[in-house]
Amino acid sequence: MNRLLDEGNLQFDFSAFNTADRFDDKRINPSGMKAVDFVAETDDYLYFIEVKDYQNPKATEERRRTDYKMLIAAGTQKKAIFNIEVGEKIKDSLLRKYSLGEKIIKDVVYLLFINLDKLGAFERGLLKSKIIGHVPTGLNDNRFCEFTEISFDLVSAEQLKSYGITCTAKQ
Repeated sequence: MNRLLDEGNLQFDFSAFNTADRFDDKRINPSGMKAVDFVAETDDYLYFIEVKDYQNPKATEERRRTDYKMLIAAGTQKKAIFNIEVGEKIKDSLLRKYSLGEKIIKDVVYLLFINLDKLGAFERGLLKSKIIGHVPTGLNDNRFCEFTEISFDLVSAEQLKSYGITCTAKQ
């Protein structure tokens, strides 16, 4: 099974995982729902991974400026659209899994990978603190799942490796 998945100009290696699939497929996503880019599983965890590549060399200059402004606003404004969207993506992705009849029995980890070298540890921490309030922390109802909480982390390429995922730019 191929565990190399592409997102824009980036390639992700999920070799350490049991499964890894693209989840954000506009052809099959229900209308109006958002989805994370990838879903991957190990023996113990179900990972939802969202990718934001602010260094994509194929992006237009206007797109880069717009995306960067949105990212900066996310770190400074409590109710920034970016933060809300990050929360919506995990909620809608979980709902889609449930609607497919899947019962989630593994611990859930939600990773937001932001590819932007000039976003340092301090800025990542600030941004994470602004987003965390928009990400569900768990469910109190075990009819649909057995996990009790959702772990959330905002990661760089180096931090992504600690989860067993390698990210490289496509040539």
